[in-house]
Amino acid sequence: MSTDHDGEQPASLPSADGPLVRVRLHDGQELYAVVMGRRKERDGSWWYRLQIHLPSAIVQRGRPVDEPAAVDFRAPASRCEPIAGQAYDTLPTERDGVGPAWKVEKPVYFGSERGPARIVHRGDCRAVRDISRPASTQQARATLAQPDAAPCPVCRPDRPLSRAA
Repeated sequence: MSTDHDGEQPASLPSADGPLVRVRLHDGQELYAVVMGRRKERDGSWWYRLQIHLPSAIVQRGRPVDEPAAVDFRAPASRCEPIAGQAYDTLPTERDGVGPAWKVEKPVYFGSERGPARIVHRGDCRAVRDISRPASTQQARATLAQPDAAPCPVCRPDRPLSRAA
């Protein structure tokens, strides 16, 4: 990886769905990861929810095809180096004992059943069935604006989120 650790931005960063950080692994290797959120633990330490995409074989028409697969992991802030020019101010931030204002669920469908790719919930909604992630107000609004997303029919987050920003 051709990077400058003196705070200068590398020549070319990979495209990503959020801000990137440089993560130092236990064996000394470094990689870029997308920051999905951060959490302050009870002991005062900060941990980051990160995501990378690794090669993975999926079968299409009986043949393996190389496709990226998302891998989520957590790392302490001490292993994460911010990159100049990345916007970290809109990240969902959690604190021990305090729930998020919003959640975005990625439902898992079985068989021929299909529905929205993402469902936005209020942070305290108990109707979440599958994997969900905390979201900032800005991220919840942006998710609801996508054509493949829907508001939860139980907690109706679209009502407060549709009010003036």
